Amino acid sequence: MNSFAKSLYYGQISPWERSRSENPEYTNISHKINDIQIHFRNTLSTEDWEKLDELETLHIRSLSIENEDIFSYGLNIGLLLMADAIDFKNRMQ
Repeated sequence: MNSFAKSLYYGQISPWERSRSENPEYTNISHKINDIQIHFRNTLSTEDWEKLDELETLHIRSLSIENEDIFSYGLNIGLLLMADAIDFKNRMQ
């Protein structure tokens, strides 16, 4: 555990920099998103396209914030479970 903590501290582990998902469903959805973006870029006025692009940017940011919150919540729950398990083990000794 100590070496993991040091690796994380020194930046050798960067969970946010992991490569893209290799899930075929993710790839399929990404291609569909790209095709729909091209369609709207080619059919909308410049002003409408910029508004749609702004909407997409805001949506991505809101999902990012939500994912950060979910990650923090899950990590806290995991740490509380570990602390409870350690406390239980210590009481059993």
